Amino acid sequence: MENDSPERIAVGPHLVTILPPNMLLVDFGSPLDGNQAGRILDLMWQTGSRRGPLKVLMDITQVTNVPRGVRETIRSRNTESTTAALAFVGARFGVRVAIDMIIAAVRILRPDVPAYPHGFFSRKEEALTWLRAAPSAPRRSSGSF
Repeated sequence: MENDSPERIAVGPHLVTILPPNMLLVDFGSPLDGNQAGRILDLMWQTGSRRGPLKVLMDITQVTNVPRGVRETIRSRNTESTTAALAFVGARFGVRVAIDMIIAAVRILRPDVPAYPHGFFSRKEEALTWLRAAPSAPRRSSGSF
């Protein structure tokens, strides 16, 4: 049986909080680099493998750009996704554009990775409400967005 209390893990200036039964919150500090992004993705995959598909909230209020190393880390992942839905909070315009491009590229280049809903929100409360209403299992990509 999984522990019912939140588990917090620091990854450099970032904080990952695992909330039972299937939610993961990532509060990004600054700066973000490829190694830290890889560690956070590993935590997401490990947690999702144990608990089932995760509903993930990423607070990216402090993120001012998505460095090349981070984009390469995300693109190079060969692990199957364990994400059911993904909510971003506080995305600046340039960061939002970069995230949309990364998600689109993954969907085109990796049709085997399940397509899951994602959204952008200005407040955590809105994002949490949306995540709670999201389906618990990822959808398989049908080749369309």
